Amino acid sequence: MPRTVAFLNQKGGVGKTSTVHHLGGTLASRGLKVLVVDADPQASLTQGLLGPDVAEDLDPRETIAAIFDDSCAVQACDLVRPTGFANLALLAGSEAAQHYNQPDPWDSGLAQFTLRNALADAADGFDIVLIDCPPHIQLWAWSALVAADGVVVPLQAEDYGAQGLKAIRRSIARVQSDPNVRLALIGYLVTMYNKALSVHVTYEGYLRQLHGDDVFTAMIPLAKDYKEAVTYRKPIVEHKPRSAPAKAIAALADEFLARLDARIPTDSRRVA
Repeated sequence: MPRTVAFLNQKGGVGKTSTVHHLGGTLASRGLKVLVVDADPQASLTQGLLGPDVAEDLDPRETIAAIFDDSCAVQACDLVRPTGFANLALLAGSEAAQHYNQPDPWDSGLAQFTLRNALADAADGFDIVLIDCPPHIQLWAWSALVAADGVVVPLQAEDYGAQGLKAIRRSIARVQSDPNVRLALIGYLVTMYNKALSVHVTYEGYLRQLHGDDVFTAMIPLAKDYKEAVTYRKPIVEHKPRSAPAKAIAALADEFLARLDARIPTDSRRVA
């Protein structure tokens, strides 16, 4: 069984998609079979890996939207597509997925298990699944938490970037209380960090004081190379493998794998 991790924050623009894009590529470069899942109806991850024109031309029945479409008889495993990079595959997103989103997802009945059931088929043969979530707790993000073994919360080291953490913790606790009791917090990940900004240094210290070991030691720096790599439709490990930003993602990958081993013990994992 693959280990499945959702990347979630109710605040937009904190680096969820970028983290999944570059971390997924780095893990794949190490020989791990990685499936990245675009569960955000904005489909930014899909655009970043395939290009906006290709993403826009995708039939919704070829994307994650199909798993909620009762008129679509496709198998979830048939929705998985290659990215052009060895060991890295994509379950593409679509704007059409927004049609199946809904507030109060905890009242959605069996619908909240749709993504989990789909991944039981689509993720067969993969080592790790990374889910890029939308910046809210509606059905898609909730379904990702229900499907996941763990959750990473990317955030910026500043007030606006860290807003909403209490709401995220409440949502995690609510999922743990019933639909996915084994959901584990993998950690809070500081992104877009600029050590030259005193506010970032101060807020990073505050986060570590408040949340302790739940905060990743590794941090993702503010760097144009990440955005540049996406414009070339590449993970940073493929674009500039010896750059400082690539080394930062490599350090994150090391810690990410160690945290998975520590926080998602193999013998206690949920069977989907």
